Amino acid sequence: MISLTTQKDAREVRDLPFCYICGNRFDTADSINYDHIPPESIFDIPDRNFPLKLSTHERQCHSPMNLDDEVLGQLVALIHGKQPSERNDKLKIDIYQSTDTGSLIASFSQRNIELLLRRWIKAFHAALYREPLADDTKFAIQTPFPSGTIKNGQLIEEPIREQHYKFVECIKRNRVAGNLDYIETNNGKFRYECVWDKLSDNSWACVFSIDLYGWKDLGDINNFQPRGCAGLYNSPTGMVPENASKATRLEFSIANSDTADPFGS
Repeated sequence: MISLTTQKDAREVRDLPFCYICGNRFDTADSINYDHIPPESIFDIPDRNFPLKLSTHERQCHSPMNLDDEVLGQLVALIHGKQPSERNDKLKIDIYQSTDTGSLIASFSQRNIELLLRRWIKAFHAALYREPLADDTKFAIQTPFPSGTIKNGQLIEEPIREQHYKFVECIKRNRVAGNLDYIETNNGKFRYECVWDKLSDNSWACVFSIDLYGWKDLGDINNFQPRGCAGLYNSPTGMVPENASKATRLEFSIANSDTADPFGS
């Protein structure tokens, strides 16, 4: 089991010899900076210590991500009751009508949250296993935000994927068994957990969960079923990282009344 839970742990991974975004090793001529994952702007000021920071190529890798960080920071900052000024508003919230209930629903469509989270997961993989995650890695991610498509001014909801419930159960089962790799930073307000499991085709994949200020409740829980953030990514090499936790094969009962939230009861 691998964990990163102290400032000392965070310092040890801050200067990895490769850029976690592109995976390339640093050259002496490279301009390097440190990227906060999750972005610093997401956290209330008392919770900004200690963060997870990793080295990146400043211009070609990190700078293009600045707007994404700002958008996601404004979205999650709503938890703290903070709303951006009209001038600096990057969220651009729209209002649509639900095809199921007829209710008016606020919709955020400026960025694909799932794509933004892929970058975070690349960072967590690098921090835990001291290796980059390949660009051709395949992901399946359920964010805490309900999603859907807009047709004729109405929102058509996408249901929670069935595989999400399996990811939630896998995380909870291995948490009970004390069998998860994990990262906890920012005054305990952020937590990432994962475990490697063998799929039906005998390939290995990493099942993960992410909690940030209990962000399950940041989604529209009045019109949609609340859901936590969980998912899976494959191992392009077919190998499990050294010392990574592998899913338990023991059969035992677990508490799982909230089947859509890996951090719920």
